[in-house]
Amino acid sequence: MNTQIKMLHNILKKWYYYQELKELSIVAVIILSAWFLLNYGKSILHWLFTETGATYTVFFMASIVIAIAIKIYYRIMVIKYHEKDTRIKLFENI
Repeated sequence: MNTQIKMLHNILKKWYYYQELKELSIVAVIILSAWFLLNYGKSILHWLFTETGATYTVFFMASIVIAIAIKIYYRIMVIKYHEKDTRIKLFENI
């Protein structure tokens, strides 16, 4: 399993090394997203306004906010820990 992850990592590194392939993958994601929204957008919006959809949306947004807060807190702790050595101000890089 670990070798498969390393192989995938190497393939992705080579893929994003070339600017044309990076732009092509961005265009592909945009086209697929547009197709998905055209085909399923109305039913997704209808589902989002139901009680279940609203609940899932609120929990999803809350989890994103919590993840961002944890990342900022961790970064502040790392900066505080290394502040003695590098003299970095606390909120300079956030």
